[in-house]
Amino acid sequence: MLRLAANRSVSDEEGEFAMLRIRRKRRPTEYPYTALAEADALLAADQPVEAVRQLTDANRAQRDRRIEQRLLALRHDAFRLMRRSSEPPAWPEIVEDRFPGALMPEIHRHDLTVGALRSAIRHHGSILVRGLVDRSDVDRLVQDIDTAFDAFDAEANGEAKPDLAGWYERFDPDRVSDRVRRRSQGNLTAVESPPTLFDLIEILDKAGIRQLADEYFGEPPMLLARKATLRRIPHNGSGGWHQDGAFMGAGIRSLNIWLSLSHCGDDAPGLDVVGRRFDELVQTGDRASPKVGSGYADWGVSPENAEKAGGDAIVRPIFEAGDALIFDHLLLHRTGTDPGMTKGRYATETWLFAPSTYGAMTTPTATGYSPRDQLPILF
Repeated sequence: MLRLAANRSVSDEEGEFAMLRIRRKRRPTEYPYTALAEADALLAADQPVEAVRQLTDANRAQRDRRIEQRLLALRHDAFRLMRRSSEPPAWPEIVEDRFPGALMPEIHRHDLTVGALRSAIRHHGSILVRGLVDRSDVDRLVQDIDTAFDAFDAEANGEAKPDLAGWYERFDPDRVSDRVRRRSQGNLTAVESPPTLFDLIEILDKAGIRQLADEYFGEPPMLLARKATLRRIPHNGSGGWHQDGAFMGAGIRSLNIWLSLSHCGDDAPGLDVVGRRFDELVQTGDRASPKVGSGYADWGVSPENAEKAGGDAIVRPIFEAGDALIFDHLLLHRTGTDPGMTKGRYATETWLFAPSTYGAMTTPTATGYSPRDQLPILF
């Protein structure tokens, strides 16, 4: 028999029910339920950005998979709910070339400013930033990527592994990506590993990328969910020449933070890049159809046209772990491989864009081709 505070005797069954009711009453006062409830209240008050900040602070203090999963959903909700202009802020008409004669401007992270970034992209198409991310953060992301891949594989094989719980969660708004194919090529979408996405955003924040992108766009950056990618590429990985604007929309404003997490470019696949600025899309293949490319994809640029467009400006930099290449959607590039390469490569790719240019990502072009919605979320 169980005796409650009111001195009323009840059966064992009734006692268990009473204790369960007591525990349920206490539950909202425990972490993470209090943090989740506060975020829900902010969202109900039409403050989605504040809700994301509140949960971010909570997860910094104490990591929790439920918080990380809710954060991802809130980031998606925030973009849909936030008010945004369809008129992009004015950009400088004249930008000085601070790197005359360089095919690929190269600087250290401490010298990375919005002026250097704008100059490099406007005149050369990209900028190589040495040491953007510290070694400890590189190691953290490598471990995250391995765990996310293990979690994906466990789910694909129908294996229950409690230690991997929450490390891979399908992002339901993405209804078109071929996840199995991407995994076979050594890629996973960052938003489908909420713990990894949290770490990636925190690490890029620490490196100053949020402030840099805000100054560059003239408005707070958004992250493209379908384009944020975790890469664990094998030594024989490959990819054709392309400009991401061919399927993202050529009229957007974007920045890609291509972060190497291992040494690559000589003994492991790196990047081949045309060290030249393009202001429009390069012809993909057959001039009769802008959608006929190299066979790599309908938006891929044929090797012949890439050679013609690139000429003697094609470069393959050597990356060290923590180095990053920053570029926009008009850079012509591909995965750089050679038959003699023997090592794989870890990397992340984080595409940011200006929300005022979202219309260019969803509006059909004069040729009848519709850019693919990359599912923006709050960065």
